[in-house]
Amino acid sequence: MERFQIKPYNFGELAQMYYPDHPYDSALRLFREEMHLTRGLWDAMVAEGYKEKKKMLTRAQVKVIVKFLAPPI
Repeated sequence: MERFQIKPYNFGELAQMYYPDHPYDSALRLFREEMHLTRGLWDAMVAEGYKEKKKMLTRAQVKVIVKFLAPPI
């Protein structure tokens, strides 16, 4: 299996990596919910410049997500 790369990702692409067994729209919703529910994650994302419904995630933002959620499988 290939190791997860920290790089810019489309929000939907990363959501599907975290929720591969869900349809695209469901994966987006679940990923957004998890970002809000995981203690400290939302604040860390905002500190890195994230704005709600942003389509592209920067390398730094992906790094924050992986720090809080672990790499997707």
